[in-house]
Amino acid sequence: MADAAKTPQPAKCLDDRTDSELLQAIACHEELALESLFDRFGGRVLAYVRTLGGRSFPAEDAVQEVFLTLWQKAALFSTGAGSAEAWIFTITRHKVFDILRAHRSTKEDVDPDLERWPVQELQPQTNAEDAISLDKALSMLPADQQMPIRLAYMGDLTYEETARKLGIPLGTLKSRVRSGLGTLRTLLAFSKAGVPS
Repeated sequence: MADAAKTPQPAKCLDDRTDSELLQAIACHEELALESLFDRFGGRVLAYVRTLGGRSFPAEDAVQEVFLTLWQKAALFSTGAGSAEAWIFTITRHKVFDILRAHRSTKEDVDPDLERWPVQELQPQTNAEDAISLDKALSMLPADQQMPIRLAYMGDLTYEETARKLGIPLGTLKSRVRSGLGTLRTLLAFSKAGVPS
């Protein structure tokens, strides 16, 4: 009976661990925990990177860099600062903008309004109804705001290229993008609150 009491309990299966527990295991350099986190988030992180970076962005390379960063910095995660999921997508967003800055000629090509945008508003959603909310909100913008945003952020054009394509001054383009992002943020906030659009 005493021997049975001393029998060690099996370790908790990786699949049963929470996201936070996986990050804690990664902080202790458990490679299987990183693999499990990749299985859980890899596809969604890739979709998010493609949303932010555009068609020609090196999305797969960026995902590898994201998970390398998670491996190196998992010990910095704190449950008191928010959910593990939000932390992972925040790191992803920062990595995408780091790569964009390195590849584009000027820092201003990465709009600071979009860079500060709360991560959950552009993060891939888990159901089809939420997944279409961003595109639906974009379609509700005036054409002079909608087109610059679609070209600059989804068409993988710089601000200068977008301004030339639309035949408008660069300053005008930036003003329209900023106004459009503000309207888009409001529309998405109403959508999340359950207010019909």
